[in-house]
Amino acid sequence: MKKTVCALLCFLLCLSLAACGTPQDAPSDGPGSAASTDEGGEEPSTHADFRLISGHHTAGVDFPAGTYQLNAIQWSGYVTSSNGAVNASMGFEQHNTNGVNMYESVIDGVELPAGTVLSLSGGVVLRMITDNADTTPLQPREQEITEPVTLTAGRFVAGTDFPAGTYDFTAITGIGNVESSNMHEGGISDVMGTTWRISEGFGFCVADYENIELPEGAVLNIAGVELLLTPSE
Repeated sequence: MKKTVCALLCFLLCLSLAACGTPQDAPSDGPGSAASTDEGGEEPSTHADFRLISGHHTAGVDFPAGTYQLNAIQWSGYVTSSNGAVNASMGFEQHNTNGVNMYESVIDGVELPAGTVLSLSGGVVLRMITDNADTTPLQPREQEITEPVTLTAGRFVAGTDFPAGTYDFTAITGIGNVESSNMHEGGISDVMGTTWRISEGFGFCVADYENIELPEGAVLNIAGVELLLTPSE
């Protein structure tokens, strides 16, 4: 995610300077951003438009810091930030059924300064829009792990059974509970999988999670699903 946002920011900035015009908003089906300067010579304002999926996303590392409008565009889940700017159940409008508004679909004015962690869970996909994105280059995530890890059902200890670090989780096959001992501190607690299995008591499951922190000694419990853990960039 970080590489996509950063690359498009640089690319569209170059296009803006070459055309000497005001860039258009990024298309809604993918991430994008552009910078422009007012005719009066005021400070440049930067537009950013991208998507985030379940996981823990750090402003200044995974996306530009700024004040955002949050739009739920797929599924539903829980959205929180480490600075308390947002703490809400958000979901796509079609998930509000039977006349009951269970989820917020749009939240405006969410301040996410550098270092703030925005956490999404439950499968909700957010479209993030701002006109004041920080133009500071995104900082690299500090970790030494480079190799992916495949784990089946079982109990695993970070630093013993696999290298400790920050990983992106992808369900390969099956469906079941995935829970880490640090679930409230950058970890995970959700149902992951690749299919719906209503007959076994599961409804919607999440196929992907990004930036799950598994420090030395963290315990990861996996039931019913095979996972690919890829080092987060």
